[in-house]
Amino acid sequence: MVEINEKLGILQVGYCIGSKWWHQGITSEALGAVIPFLFEEVGANRIEARHDPNNPRSGDVMRKCGLKYEGTLRQADYNNQGIVDVCIYGLLRDEYLAAKQSKHK
Repeated sequence: MVEINEKLGILQVGYCIGSKWWHQGITSEALGAVIPFLFEEVGANRIEARHDPNNPRSGDVMRKCGLKYEGTLRQADYNNQGIVDVCIYGLLRDEYLAAKQSKHK
């Protein structure tokens, strides 16, 4: 967990994996397993994640796991490159439950 807003039920998740393991589906599998736990066991209302626009493959992972791109905030984050823009993705509990329901029909 990167950040928690208990009042709104928002959990911000993050991940980091060594380049040796990139493009093997490991991150998608891990995030895909964490999402049900956060909604069903923890009771999250919203899960969000963010990435540097210079790392679009991370956005691919987020979309594959059901998160939706919500926009890019300018100079709103910091990484080893300094102050950077950040792409925001989110998934709401209702969206997750609706998608889960449609898979079981």
